[in-house]
Amino acid sequence: MPIAKLDRTILHLSGEGVVAWFEGLITNTLKSDITFAALLTPQGKIIADFFVTKDASGLLIDTPQKFGAVLQKRLKLYKLRAPVTIEDISETHSVYALWNGEGEMGQADPRLPALGQRFITQDTLDAHGDYNAHRLSLGMPDSHWDFETQTTFPADANMDLINGVDFKKGCFVGQEVVSRMKRMTTVKKRFRGLVFETPPDMGVDIKAGERVIGTVLSVHNTMGMGIIRLDRMKAATQNPTVNGTPVQIMAGPDGSD
Repeated sequence: MPIAKLDRTILHLSGEGVVAWFEGLITNTLKSDITFAALLTPQGKIIADFFVTKDASGLLIDTPQKFGAVLQKRLKLYKLRAPVTIEDISETHSVYALWNGEGEMGQADPRLPALGQRFITQDTLDAHGDYNAHRLSLGMPDSHWDFETQTTFPADANMDLINGVDFKKGCFVGQEVVSRMKRMTTVKKRFRGLVFETPPDMGVDIKAGERVIGTVLSVHNTMGMGIIRLDRMKAATQNPTVNGTPVQIMAGPDGSD
């Protein structure tokens, strides 16, 4: 089965009341052994998204390496006098993903079962899988490749569709904006997987006729991820193209058009 080592920063959180403290900051509740969530700005944009894994001594947080420093800094800011310890253990631990196996190792990815399993270990494994290709084949956004800190709302990145936001939980940073978008508006744009005939550069427009309906965010071989204006895509009378060549826009992670 394919196994990939992921470029992640791993933080260990421990201390009295650490679960309640951390849960009060993030977009999701920590009911399961592994949870997908994010820490937001007060304006509702993603500072970092991450997985939270419970262990006997606290919580393991794994986030893309590019978000590691900013996430740790922000958590220390929110810690104040809370009896919580935040430790970077990335030098001694690694995150792996595996898929197309029997599912006996690690924990199922909470975003989508087809993504496979994830686990954190101190061991060094033979990693040979192309995780970027795997997740793109499922139309799954991943902040490691697709967006930067404080640029993206959770709904843009489909977090509300992939078990990343609990709208019934208590307050969290940025909740007012996220809840208002859920209650009062129709989401106008979302990340969608792309399949190219000719791979383009990142940042290129996706068009239907002469009208721009989206932008290419990342490219990997003949697959990629884009941000799509859903209203424009639905109203289009011509097939989408990139640089004049056809592009397939995949369905959302919940199967939506």
